[in-house]
Amino acid sequence: MAARWIGLSRPKQNKKRKREKMHDVHHGLRVFGIAGMLLFAAGLNFAMYPDALASVVGLEASPQGFVPAEPQLQAAAPARPFVEPDPDDVHLLAATMWGEARSEGEEGMRAVGHVIVNRIGDRFGADLETVVRAPKQFSAWNLGDPNRALVMHPERYATGGVNQATWEVAQTVAYQVLSGQSVDPTNGALFYHTRAISPYWSRYGQGRNVIGAHVFYRDVPDQPRARRYALVRTSATPARRLGPRAGRVHGVIQHAPVQDLPAPRTVSVAPSTPAAPTPLPVSFASAP
Repeated sequence: MAARWIGLSRPKQNKKRKREKMHDVHHGLRVFGIAGMLLFAAGLNFAMYPDALASVVGLEASPQGFVPAEPQLQAAAPARPFVEPDPDDVHLLAATMWGEARSEGEEGMRAVGHVIVNRIGDRFGADLETVVRAPKQFSAWNLGDPNRALVMHPERYATGGVNQATWEVAQTVAYQVLSGQSVDPTNGALFYHTRAISPYWSRYGQGRNVIGAHVFYRDVPDQPRARRYALVRTSATPARRLGPRAGRVHGVIQHAPVQDLPAPRTVSVAPSTPAAPTPLPVSFASAP
């Protein structure tokens, strides 16, 4: 009976040994694969960075032509020196920013503030007030603009709610811009307009940058359109004469042709010759 049970258990032992061998083979292949990957990574690293191989084996590194040079980090730009701004300039800049872009939040007002400061110079004005108060440059200061009252007296309107919150942000941003502690998000822009309009000079704009609801331009060169307009105005072309109205044709007012007046008649008068003087009578007295 014992021999019979032993004979029955031998196939199970053979299967178990085969499974153990297969497991050893798989494990060996796995270890070999991991080692190969490590060796490949080390070789690639030494090929790209020969200095590392030289430090390991104690040899001098030889230059490799196909290895790109490591980029050198540029030194950080020095921070702008702090300048204590004039309180009046801070108030004027904050009011202009608030009137121009208070609906755009801090980012939009900061962009407008930098455009104003970028304009200070020989081209637009030597100081902040000259730049801001220039005719038809910043719409919030135009006569008849609804924002003119706000920029002239912001404290009267910023009494609570969103107006007060945005006015406080505008003052903080204006102080940072004038003191040199703000980064210009417009990259030195000098012009801007809202995205709702497309002025004629925008086609000549350079360095276009969109921030919120405004489009900024680094510069807009002088347009040739102004020169053409000046040439037309100074030309000696006579104005067209219109006759009396003669009704409408397809909604367009028509005028009767102008009848030229006859040329005035010229009468030639011959120059008159002066008449010869009449001789005076001569009387002779008789002798006594």
